[in-house]
Amino acid sequence: MQTCRLFLFVLFFLLAGLMPEIGYAQDYLAKLDRADSLFRQRKYTDALKLFEEILENKQDKRKGYFTYKMLLQMAYIAEGLNDYAAAMYYLNLYYLNNPEQKVLNKISELASKNKLIGYEPNDVEYLVALYKKNQVWFLSFIFALFLSFLGFLIYRRAKGKEILYPSIALSFALAIFFFIYNYYGLDWKKGIVKNEKVFLMNAPSAGGDMVSMLNKGDCVQIIGHEDVWYKVRWKDKDNIAYLRANNVYVIQ
Repeated sequence: MQTCRLFLFVLFFLLAGLMPEIGYAQDYLAKLDRADSLFRQRKYTDALKLFEEILENKQDKRKGYFTYKMLLQMAYIAEGLNDYAAAMYYLNLYYLNNPEQKVLNKISELASKNKLIGYEPNDVEYLVALYKKNQVWFLSFIFALFLSFLGFLIYRRAKGKEILYPSIALSFALAIFFFIYNYYGLDWKKGIVKNEKVFLMNAPSAGGDMVSMLNKGDCVQIIGHEDVWYKVRWKDKDNIAYLRANNVYVIQ
């Protein structure tokens, strides 16, 4: 009887803990379905508003979700509204999570059409995108490899055979690699300028010197964050500057 009560007690608290997540998932699915319906009816601004609510939850790390289809729909609407900076943001967010040539072609087309800088082909970005797309499989493979080496060492120990120290070193290296990438991942951020005539400064201060000016839709690589400023690379790796964080869409 006591065991049964304990089981019910634990089950109750597990369900109580899951209820907020279940409620959020239901809200997400309802919003997504409604936004899709509005998009099909060509009520694009209303659909975009709902899509943005879903995406904001994702960026706020409230375990929000987005679909690749949704990002393409948002890019289509933004381009139709002549908001090419937002369109580039949605397309680049799509590409960073799912690298497809057709999306890269669209990014290049918009960049060329609007004379934007920062969209040159980048092999590192492509590799990061591939990693993000296959992260679960990649980390699972590394973890399985670690377990295999560990099992091999335990087997040799049980048989009284000599322990192979290179195998021990490799096992620890794989474990450390798995931990670092599982909890920290690849820190790759891009920023797309969302306002006109954004100043790049030589220091994270309004009192610094202006080194250049970016236009709406231009792209930079974000390498740091100081107060209300992003530290960025632009044009090439030797050009380091700062711009205000509220002037960019962040892709990560």
